[in-house]
Amino acid sequence: MNRGLVNVKHVVISSYSDLSKLSSKIKLIHFRKFVSKKLLKIILNKCPRLERISLSRYAYKRFNSNLLKSKNIEIRISKNVGRPNLVEVIL
Repeated sequence: MNRGLVNVKHVVISSYSDLSKLSSKIKLIHFRKFVSKKLLKIILNKCPRLERISLSRYAYKRFNSNLLKSKNIEIRISKNVGRPNLVEVIL
């Protein structure tokens, strides 16, 4: 059975190469390392249904949330140190 990205509603981004995982059905994205303005613009264009992003406190300190505020996208900041598991990302 082919388990493509058709039903994927969330994805983890750790580099620009992960942009190939994106589809218009994505509602939640977790950034593992960084969020650049360029990366965010690409994501917003590819994911019009985006509802929430999550990222580490470290990444949030360098993050400009103005683009997301104008689109009413929720921002969650991970409180855990290290890599979150998928359950933490989804919740």
